[in-house]
Amino acid sequence: MRLIIYTCIFILGISAGATAQETTDEINKAIRGGDATTLSDHFNSSLDISIPGTDQTMSRAHATQVIKKFFSENPPKSYKVNHIGSSREATKYIIGTYTSGIRSYKTYALLKINDGKYRIVQLQFELE
Repeated sequence: MRLIIYTCIFILGISAGATAQETTDEINKAIRGGDATTLSDHFNSSLDISIPGTDQTMSRAHATQVIKKFFSENPPKSYKVNHIGSSREATKYIIGTYTSGIRSYKTYALLKINDGKYRIVQLQFELE
């Protein structure tokens, strides 16, 4: 009986990890391509956005427009993931470097589980 329980817990852990990996892969691909629409699919209903000139909590719809404008004014040249990790309370984070033209931005995305899915609750593009 214990073996069955441990096996179920192990399988659930693997599937939750795969979901987190798929989500971070999709987020990284969206940033790399400057795709605000796909990126916004992973936004929480409200989130903190910090980009040059803007630093506030906003709704998903407003954040989508802000990020679309950012990507159109700063089209991607490259995006490198520097680190992906996790912290307490089932949060994940992604740290990277986004390059547009001659500018580079340190990026940071914090994800938390909401309704069974990892959602971006904080997104930063900080000029280096």
